[in-house]
Amino acid sequence: MITKEKYPRVLRKRKTDLIKENPKGTILGPFQSSYKINEVLKIARKIFPWCNKPLVEKPENKKPTNSKPQKACFYYHLDQCPGACLGIIDSAEYLENIENLKLFLRGKKGAVLKQLKNKMSLLSNKQKYEKAQLIKLQIQNIKEVTKKTYRLRPNLVLPGFGASQQEQGIIELQKILITYTHWPKNKKLERIEGYDVSNIQGKNAAVSMVVSENGKPNTDQYRLFNIDSIDTPNDYKMMKEALTRRQNHPEWGRPDLIIVDGGKGQIRSVLQTWSWRNPVIGIAKNPDRLIIPLPEGNSEKYKILTLTADHPALKIAQQLRDESHRFAKKQWGRRHVRGMLNK
Repeated sequence: MITKEKYPRVLRKRKTDLIKENPKGTILGPFQSSYKINEVLKIARKIFPWCNKPLVEKPENKKPTNSKPQKACFYYHLDQCPGACLGIIDSAEYLENIENLKLFLRGKKGAVLKQLKNKMSLLSNKQKYEKAQLIKLQIQNIKEVTKKTYRLRPNLVLPGFGASQQEQGIIELQKILITYTHWPKNKKLERIEGYDVSNIQGKNAAVSMVVSENGKPNTDQYRLFNIDSIDTPNDYKMMKEALTRRQNHPEWGRPDLIIVDGGKGQIRSVLQTWSWRNPVIGIAKNPDRLIIPLPEGNSEKYKILTLTADHPALKIAQQLRDESHRFAKKQWGRRHVRGMLNK
């Protein structure tokens, strides 16, 4: 049952409870099996996230109060609540989502898809590509779970199925690795390390290592390599030294993928040093694009992959690049200040 409150919630009720309480709301059913409806709702929630708590108005729409800050519901942490409990989602957008959920549960697949396609087109025309991509994933997932061959498996992982943007980025990046490297199709992409060099005219150089695990930064695993053996500008040698030292620490864990800030030259310097068997790719600038070394035997040595600005895989690489740059620059600043004080 979906209640007809100002901000509706989804409730599961037995027939006897409905007769006794006579609640106001949209009643769907009856369903022959409580197990099946529970499984259907698990799947539906991943496509049309909803909240078990009443919707909180967005701050700009809400009158100031002295009440305590709202706490996120359990499902928010699973990416199965759009932030209704925190005032993150606009009430009109949330209600639209609930209406699509009702249509979906009534079996009105065509009506839902038509509305979503219209919305996706509108967002694309307004150049809101990230939101349009999320709608596209909804459409793909609806088509997938309504196939005749689809079995009721709510824990099945599909591209973007109940996944956050980060998780979708990992999935898309894994597809790229499968296409252009020897990455095994069934291997999960878990640990990514990003590297960047920071120095001015070779002075106080530092190379950063930042770590993303399952699409989320693991700051406990971040490392810094101070470079004192070189005092002239040479990013390639600095990177080679840092990665040589990195391989002396297998106890830190081994990466599934390395992303370096730079193009072919930076990648070449890494490959001359790196002996562990995992892919190494670069992210070059202006425009941002992925540089992927191809396996031996290819007529070309590198695949230059220019993705759309809102592509989830590119966003993952950009985040690693930006975070490694920030971390390296911070260490360079510390070393620079320390050097000035010791003069």
